[in-house]
Amino acid sequence: MKTTLVIHPADPSTDFLKVIYEGRNFTEVTTNFEPNYLKKLIMNHDRIVMLGHGFHHGLLNYYQTIIDKSFVPFLNTKELVGIWCFAKTFFDEHGLAGFHTEMFISESMEAAMMGVKATEGEIETSNLVFAKAVRSYLFHSDCLNKVKLKYGKLNSDVSKYNFVRLNYREVNDPPIKNNLPDFGNILKNILSQGKL
Repeated sequence: MKTTLVIHPADPSTDFLKVIYEGRNFTEVTTNFEPNYLKKLIMNHDRIVMLGHGFHHGLLNYYQTIIDKSFVPFLNTKELVGIWCFAKTFFDEHGLAGFHTEMFISESMEAAMMGVKATEGEIETSNLVFAKAVRSYLFHSDCLNKVKLKYGKLNSDVSKYNFVRLNYREVNDPPIKNNLPDFGNILKNILSQGKL
């Protein structure tokens, strides 16, 4: 039987993602993100589910990057799921395989930033239907299409925005380089200047 590790920083704004893994006897990490500890856990599991907020260069725990390029050698032989904003760039850049998202609207602030009109109720419904769809088809051989079929039944601007930003990379898909700045360094500079 394959073992599954979930890395999901505790954050009320992403609690809806708990639907994906609660009650499934997966190993859950929500608070201790010491890199060597995480890498050891990753090595000892077959499947890795990474959830929460993030950016092009990895998964975040508030303003701290907890999954970055240093984790790629530990992730590249695993079955992966990456649900955070701009996970696609991270997966593409490092040739990682599995189900993942691009920019994903899960909060009203994100909808406003992306110019998508959505009520709080529409966002909550989108979040719940999406999380339930992922739970149903997590690591299914046709995960992307199955999730899209279920999630695509919603008919709101936010669900339509998110729908076209769901992705899957095969094991042998070649990496796709990007020319984006290292946001980890930008974030460190901002924090060191006390601007956040």
